[in-house]
Amino acid sequence: MLKLLLKLAVAGAALAAVWAFVPFGGRTLGDRWKAARTPSEFVDRTWAEMKGTAPAKAPPPRPPAQARQQPGRGGTPARPTEGHTEADRRALDRIVAEHLDGR
Repeated sequence: MLKLLLKLAVAGAALAAVWAFVPFGGRTLGDRWKAARTPSEFVDRTWAEMKGTAPAKAPPPRPPAQARQQPGRGGTPARPTEGHTEADRRALDRIVAEHLDGR
């Protein structure tokens, strides 16, 4: 019984690795699942791509997460709200010098 459970665990881990890490046509099955609205759409689109034909009505591909713009951000970054004065720089130099002299 223990051998059977171990074999099922290894098979499950292999399927999970394929689902998450193996790309097919540029996207993993996990990415395809997230993009599909229904399980039947997932199956239809994936099967159509495996056969090499385009799905009947494919929505436009979603941009990768890194390319998506954060909501509320404009096109140009704002200037930092924090600033440092010359007195701040002198105080930092003094603190660093004190710590270096202590070595």
